[in-house]
Order: sequence, then structure tokens, then C-alpha cells
Amino acid sequence: MITVDVEDWFQVENLRPVCPIESWEFCDVRVEENTRKLLELFDRHSVQTTFFVLGWVAQRFPGLVREIKSKGHEIASHGYMHLMLNKVSDPRLREFLYRSKSLLEDISGEPVLGYRAAGFSITRNLFNLLGELGFQYDSSYNSFRLNQRYGSVQGMFPASCDNRLISANGIIELPLSNLKINRFSMPWAGGGFFRFWPQPIFEWGVSRILRHENHYIFYCHPWEFDPGQPRVNGIGAFSRFRHYLNLDKTLDRLNHFLVRYKECKFLTCKQYIESLDLAP
Repeated sequence: MITVDVEDWFQVENLRPVCPIESWEFCDVRVEENTRKLLELFDRHSVQTTFFVLGWVAQRFPGLVREIKSKGHEIASHGYMHLMLNKVSDPRLREFLYRSKSLLEDISGEPVLGYRAAGFSITRNLFNLLGELGFQYDSSYNSFRLNQRYGSVQGMFPASCDNRLISANGIIELPLSNLKINRFSMPWAGGGFFRFWPQPIFEWGVSRILRHENHYIFYCHPWEFDPGQPRVNGIGAFSRFRHYLNLDKTLDRLNHFLVRYKECKFLTCKQYIESLDLAP
């Protein structure tokens, strides 16, 4: 499963100190052009993917949402604003979930079934809200424990096999695919780690995950394919490294990745869930 979190460069949490929400309207918006780079690549390889679209983006570029849908991809929600869930009250989170889902459904003309939290900041109360609003699945859990932004699902699901996590109200969790070595889980689902690891090493890890789990979930962002995006100051050396690393190589790397795994079956998250036998 290839997944894309549709947000612009200035909405990333690493840049929040210098790109606060109130500045977004005045930033250089580049998400349309960068998303179309991905659409062209997926067309070339006949790959169907899931786009988790930020409501802020959808409201300003409804034509982009319709274009994604017209090419056979799944539209899912990335919330309305790119905010860490542990910093949002439940009433406000419910408002943002409802607003994004309704907006995307009005634009696409289809039910929106999936959700992904900004920064994988999953919370316990999220699943109750997703159930109330008619979502079917979530893909916000990242098992890498050394990133303090990532939320935890400890105690939220009964014991399960095949990575099939189902909450008490029926919401299905699709965790990001990390590389497990003994008891340690290494980040291997994409994003900055896709840009960091040398390609042969990254693809070795993906092949290992596929052998052990029989499926793999990859994620990326349109801004990661844009070496020409504005450079900002005041974010610290580590955040700068994480954000700007190898942006000029990402498109070629993803093209190589799709060629390398062309014999695999590429599915949207919705299609994958439909293929599962979830009978008790």
C-alpha cells in the first residue's frame, strides 16, 4: 500500500516554529504541482494508492481532490488542520474530523472511510470519534517508540495476529510498516527514513517486512519531491537535516521502488481491508 499525506511544506511540524498556522495563507503554496508529480508517476506504473488529504488543502484546491479520484486513487482524511492530536481537545478534534470528512465527501462524491493523524499522534479517544463519524479504518499508529510525537496504542486493542488491530467499536487500525529486529522496531515506512537510508538498504528492509508480514505500508508527502521549495531559518540543525535531506533524489528513488516491487500487488487501504477475512 502506497499512501500519500497531502500537505504542503509549511504545514510540517518540524517547521512549525517559523511557519505558524496564521502564516499559512501567506506562504508559497506548492502542493498542487508536487502532488501532480506523484500522480504522473503512479499513472506510469499503473499503481493505485491512498491519498490522505488535509482539509485545509482540499478546501483551497477541490480540483486536485477530484483529479486524484478521477485517476482511481482512494481519498482519505488527514484531518482539517495539521495539528498533533495530543494538543487538541476532543470537541475541537471532532469538529476537525467532521469538517474534513464532509468536505472531502462533497468534493469527491464518495464516502471517506480512512483517517491518518498528523505526525502519527494517535490517541485513545480518537477511535471513539472515528466510530461516531462513520470512518472504517485508521492508519496513524507507528510502533517506533523513540519519536515522542508518535502516539501509543497500548491496551487499545485485543491481542491479534497478522497486524490486524480492531478497536472495540470496530475501527480497523493499519499500522505503518516498521522493520522488527528482535524486540526493537526500526522506522521503515517511508517519509524521512526513505530519504535517509541508501536505496539498497531500504529495499532490503522492505523485502524482509514483506517476507515476514506479507504486506507493507509506505507513506510520503508531496513536499518531499520538491527540491525547489523555500528554505527557512530558525528551525535547528536536526530539523533542517530531517526536512531537506535528499529532496532532489526522492522522485527517482520512488520510481526505482515501484519498479523493484512491480511483481507485488499494489492496493489502496480500502481495497486491502476488503481483502481481509475479519470474521471472528
